Amino acid sequence: MKLSADEIRELDALLEPLYADEQVQSMNDFVQHGAVSTYAHCRNVTDASFWINRHLGFHADERTLVTAALLHDFYLYDWHGSGWRHSYRHPLCASRNAQARFGISERTASAIESHMWPIGITRPPRTREAVVLCIADKYCALLETLLLRKEAKSLCR
Repeated sequence: MKLSADEIRELDALLEPLYADEQVQSMNDFVQHGAVSTYAHCRNVTDASFWINRHLGFHADERTLVTAALLHDFYLYDWHGSGWRHSYRHPLCASRNAQARFGISERTASAIESHMWPIGITRPPRTREAVVLCIADKYCALLETLLLRKEAKSLCR
C-alpha cells in the first residue's frame, strides 16, 4: 500500500494547514504504539485512508476523510495508565478538540467519533468516510503494534 508521488502531493495539499498547526504537532509528544507517536500514527492512518479510498473505490469525500483521519486521535494526552476506558472515551475527546480548534464539519466529527468501532459498539460508522477511517485505523494499529515496536516508519510513503 504505497502512495505515488502525485498522491502524496495531492494529500499534502489538502492538509498542509493542519500539518503546521502547533496542537497537531504536539501529538508528536505522545506515544501511540511502540515507537510510533500519536502524530505518526495519525499520518499513517491518513495515508492509508487516502489509498484505500482511491484504490478500493469507496468514493468518500477526500477532504472530509483525510481531515478526520489526521484528527482521529486528537485527544492530546498520554493515554498510558488511563486503562481500558481510553478506548471508549478518546474518540469523543478528539472530536471535541477538533471541533473547537478547527471547526470541523459534522460529517468529519462523526467519522472521528466512530473510528474505534466495534470497540465503541454504540457508535458504528455511518458514512463512507467513517468506514474507510475505521478500516485504515485498525490496519495501521495492527502493523504499528506488530512491526514498528522499535522503529517508527511511515507505512504508506
